[in-house]
Formats: sequence, structure tokens, C-alpha cells
Amino acid sequence: MRKRVSLILLFIVSVFYGIGQTNMTLDRDFLLPYQSEFNDKSNIQFTSVMPYDKEKTKPVLWHDSASGVEPVMNTNWYTGYRDLLFRGRDKEPSSGKVNINITSLEGGSGGYDVYAKKAMYDYFGGAHLDLKWGKKLSFSANYIGGDIVAPSFMDSIIKRYKVVPGMGYAYGTAAKGYSYQYWDGYLSYNIDSHFNFQIGKGKQFWGDGYRSLFLSDVSNSYPYFKITATIWHIQYVSMFTVMQDAEAPSGLVRDFHTKYGSFHYLTWNASPRCNFSLFEAITYDGDSGQYRRGPDPGYLNPIIFYQPVNYNIGDPDKSHLGAAFKIKVAKKEQFYGQILIDEFKLQYVFQRHGVPDGWWGNKQGLQVGFKAFDLFGVKNLAFQTEINYVRPFTYTARDPLQNFSNFNQPLADPEGANFIESASFLTYYHKNFLLQGSIVAYKYGGDSGSSDWGQNIFIIYTQHQKEFYNHVGQGISIYLATIGLKADYIISPKMNLKAEFAAYECIDKVAGTTISEPYVTLGIKTSLGNLYNDFR
Repeated sequence: MRKRVSLILLFIVSVFYGIGQTNMTLDRDFLLPYQSEFNDKSNIQFTSVMPYDKEKTKPVLWHDSASGVEPVMNTNWYTGYRDLLFRGRDKEPSSGKVNINITSLEGGSGGYDVYAKKAMYDYFGGAHLDLKWGKKLSFSANYIGGDIVAPSFMDSIIKRYKVVPGMGYAYGTAAKGYSYQYWDGYLSYNIDSHFNFQIGKGKQFWGDGYRSLFLSDVSNSYPYFKITATIWHIQYVSMFTVMQDAEAPSGLVRDFHTKYGSFHYLTWNASPRCNFSLFEAITYDGDSGQYRRGPDPGYLNPIIFYQPVNYNIGDPDKSHLGAAFKIKVAKKEQFYGQILIDEFKLQYVFQRHGVPDGWWGNKQGLQVGFKAFDLFGVKNLAFQTEINYVRPFTYTARDPLQNFSNFNQPLADPEGANFIESASFLTYYHKNFLLQGSIVAYKYGGDSGSSDWGQNIFIIYTQHQKEFYNHVGQGISIYLATIGLKADYIISPKMNLKAEFAAYECIDKVAGTTISEPYVTLGIKTSLGNLYNDFR
């Protein structure tokens, strides 16, 4: 959509259409009413693998009564989207019948960057397609193209990584604005109630937190093939991906380098209150610029754990292991967490018998968080807070095409490594309104000149400054905080079309100098997922 297109045109978006997709949106605010029900102590629902499969949510969000199928909740926001997802449950297309639905995707916002004294905008337009054939096969796709003039701190991110965060390659300049193109889509097939196969291009989020140390939706979408098996109280996901390094100065896809990822996630609802999960990942280069390796057949096995394969081929590739938990301590309160292991040596972890502290290769991450729904008995008042701690050099590799990233952005926390972070949100929603206050604060160690202190995951780890006595925050001490307040009105739950006003203040403290960058935005948009503005 061109800059001159008026925001008034956004009000004529067509908002009534059917649905065929299996995946629910990743939009965190939109999922909040669902999360409230999913995390009730009486419900056994897998919450840490997103996007959710709408078919798997039916037993939680609906119950049968003498009068027929009824929703378990009754808020305008929720029921509008529920009607879209489950409308006419007895009217699902029968075998051989096809439903096709097409609608437009449009959005626009304008604002002002007080620090840089400049106007901002973000306009986009595109289309959404759904197709459902019978009860087992579905297809969904989105495409948008847009123009953006971003806040000054985001300009530096775009210039540094050559991408509009989460949306794709950035074409243009900060002075004249950037343009971008984004698309995602998938073909989904349900063999039965236990097995689902998907092939497509999209984003994933594995975890119960605001951030994920395993796999997040921070970067651009990527091609994937995913197998999901749900049996009894166990869910197992095996996924194979094709990702890209977009550093090529030409900006052409043909010049990007290819990398591959293979992921396993096993999650077990031990009881309605307790969930435990295991995670593993392998990332490896497919095109170093000198030779083409292609996907390794050893990593295409959906069942085995990858460590034996990795060791069998000489341990050339980057591996990560992890574990997670969620414990419901009351009706709608829970603690959750993740531990991520990149690399370690036991003798350097425990520092016994005079072994030095802080070996650079001890690379781990830790997350601990708390969620509460209907806080203090107030209906629809939600609170979430978490702390993330990632040691220096975590997610890095000896080959830049093996690090834990896609399209020049991390696959986990957007800040990379060598940081401690706190994120808190207080949210109230009622009918079609949402009001949210947030604060996300970091302390991390930045690099100086050519030095590598372990924050930038795109630098090969052989350039580390010292062998021992490494610690979180080493290097140039940098403190960041993003304080936000936003108000949303859902115009159309069926499209997740909303009007939004937001005000943010970004505070940076470096070497005793504090810079405050406040800005405000107002706009209307169809939200396809989460976009982050709280990192540098």
C-alpha cells in the first residue's frame, strides 16, 4: 500500500467471511481469553506449542448440554472469534465438499517520534485465502506488502540487520522509509484425531512465556514440515525447517545462504496442574558459499533424539537441548519456566579443585515466570511477569550459518545472549476492548570495537575475548527499558481487525548517559501475529 492511501479506506474492509484454517493466530493479546480457559486447573490442554490447532481446543472451549453445543465463555471478543473458528460445527463440509474464502488484509498507523522529531507510519495491504476440503484437509495463506518509517531505535536495528523485524528484508533507507513483503501459509492434513501433518511457511512459538528460549516468533516466517502426534496426555512435535541468512548486500533471495533446522518437542501433561517438556534442536549450514551440503538425511528421522546422529557424523553441527515446566498453583495461577543448554563441561560448571570460574563454553539460558488470570478475583484482569537469563555466547556457533537464527534475527530471545531480562504485563479486556500496561527491561553486555563479549550471536564464538571468568553483562554495560501503554478496540473479531492507540518510552543507559525516546502511534490494522519493539 502506498503512503498516499488514506486511512479512511481501511474502514471498507470486508469483514464477513468463512474460515478453513486449522491454525489459530499467534497474536498474544487476541489469545488471552483462550489462555484463561486453557490454564484453568480443571483443564488438560497443551499450551506450550503454538500456533494452536483449533480442533484440539474444542473440548476445552465448548461443552455439550441438553440444548446443544454451547461456549464456556461469553465475551464479545471471544465469541466473535469463536464463531469464526467453530461456526456451524454441524455444518463442516462433508467429504468431497470444498469451502473457499478470500478477504483483504489492510492496516495503517501513524505516529510521532518525540526524540527524533519525526513523523512515523506503517501501511500495508494484502490478501488472505482459506480453503477447506472435507474435514481433514485445509489450506491457508496470507500475503502483505508495506511501507514503514520506524522509530529511531528501530531504524538502527533495520540498518544493522537489513530486515524489518519479523517481516522480511528491508528495501530502502531510513530517510525515505523502508518497504517490505511478508507471506505465510500452510497445507494441513489430519489423519485422525491423533496425527496432523503440515507443510508450509510460517512462525512457531514453543513455550508458555512472553519470550521463548527454545523457538520464538521473533524472526521472519520460514518453510517447514511439521508432524504433530497427540496421544493420551502426551504431545510430540517433529519439525524440519529451511531457513536463510539474508546478509547478501544485493537483497535478492537467490543470493541468500541456506541453513537447515530440525526440532523435537515432547510435552506431557502429567496432571491437570503439572506439565513437563523436553526440547532439542539441530541447526546446520546448507550453503556456505563454497559448497552446497543440502539437508542431512540423518536429521530427517522424526523419532530419534539427534545427539547420537550428531556424534556419529563427527559432531559438526549446532545442537541445543532444553527442558520446561508449568505448574498451576491455584485455579488460574501458574508458574512456568525453561532451561536451555547449548554447551557445557561439568568440570567447569561446578569449579571444583581449583578449576577457574566462568568458562566461555558454559552456554545456558534460564527462564522463570508467573501468570495469573482473573487476578484478585477481577474478571478478565490478567498479569504476567518473567525473568530470562542467558549466558554469554549462547546460541553462537563456529560457523555463522549454524547459529540459532533465521533471516538475520535470533530464533529465541531477540536480544541474543549475554543478558538478564525482566518482562511484566498487566492486561484488562472487556467485550471488544483491551487495555494493557507493560515494562520490559534488560541489562546486557555490548561489544566495543572488534571485541566479542558474547551478546551478538552472529559472531563466531572462536573470537571470544577470554577463556575464563566470563559472566552475564560483561563488556559495555547497557541498560534498556521499554515502558508501554496501549488501548485496543476490536472492530472485527473475525479478522482480528483492531483500532489501537499506543504510547511507549524507550530508555537507554550506556556508560552513564541516559537517552529517552518516547513515541506514540494510532492506527487500524489486521494483526497476523506478534511484532516486537522492546529490544535493540
